[in-house]
Amino acid sequence: TGRGSRTGRGSRTGRGSRTVKSQKFHENRSIRISTSITNQIRLSVTSSSSTSPTSIIMSATTAPQLNTAATKQPTLQQSNIARVQALVAEFQAGRPEGYLAGVHENIHGSVLGGLIPGGDDYRGKAAFQELMGSMDQYMEVSKFEPKNWRAVNNDVLFNVDWAFVWIPTGKLIETTALVRKVVRDGMICEKYHCICDVEAITGEPSPHDATPVERVQELLAEYGAGRPEGYLAGVSDDFSGSVLQGWVPDEMARFNSKEDFGKLMGEMEQYMEVTKFEPCNFVAMPNNDMMFNVNWCFTYKSTGKVVETTAVVRKVLDKDNNLCEKYHMVDADCVLEESPRDVVAAAH
Repeated sequence: TGRGSRTGRGSRTGRGSRTVKSQKFHENRSIRISTSITNQIRLSVTSSSSTSPTSIIMSATTAPQLNTAATKQPTLQQSNIARVQALVAEFQAGRPEGYLAGVHENIHGSVLGGLIPGGDDYRGKAAFQELMGSMDQYMEVSKFEPKNWRAVNNDVLFNVDWAFVWIPTGKLIETTALVRKVVRDGMICEKYHCICDVEAITGEPSPHDATPVERVQELLAEYGAGRPEGYLAGVSDDFSGSVLQGWVPDEMARFNSKEDFGKLMGEMEQYMEVTKFEPCNFVAMPNNDMMFNVNWCFTYKSTGKVVETTAVVRKVLDKDNNLCEKYHMVDADCVLEESPRDVVAAAH
């Protein structure tokens, strides 16, 4: 069931939801790191919300462009992004049956957990279809805008910007969701679609365990205070994943141990000079998973280009509350592509 299937806190046999205490990201929290990775990285964690009306937007952004100079055939990850985008387009065009044609019979996960009854732990295509059919009882949607498409292994990860009227209160909500879809043989086998700050919408805690978010924020605070050893103390010996893959060498970006990851942290300054590293949009997910975004601004040293972009990050805790997996994905093309401009805005 993908990379997040390790035994986590308590029992993690399967991909079902863990209905325990919720998390709520503390607004206006700030962590500062200096502007150079050699000394410190400037890090600020902020969150904001808006409730101004917005017109209907139901459009998916395109996937990162293929680097045809490097490869003639799309990778598995590029193909998976294209597949998910095509299915989302079917749904947005008013053809839910077209979307459901790409859903596996044994799909499971969490969709709008805490908002739609049963959404935090659904199992099977029929249950998923019923869940989606009940959404209009709770939400009157005016905006559903996918963006920040990333992929690693069998996972497709992205954001969705939402605007909707929450029918139980009549309140207009504008928020962001983090989404993870696991694709195998062109079929969506797992789907996790978690909206930020459920409690602010419903008045009730999120059904998912807040521990992964709280632990990641603790470790980021260590790193932000100039204590990388404090961050590494929360990393398992068999830590695995990838960071900034596609524009730093693969042998560095991919790691399979704590030692490898430590080397990566020490070598990043060879490739980038960071002026902004801003984590935001933290969400807890089932299976000891969590996701968030990072807003970056850095100079890519190989070209001198200043890059502004948004990363999508997924981290997984093990049973000892240590990080055992990490995927930190930035659109490589926005870093590598040629541009006459000094600043490349590539948040989408």
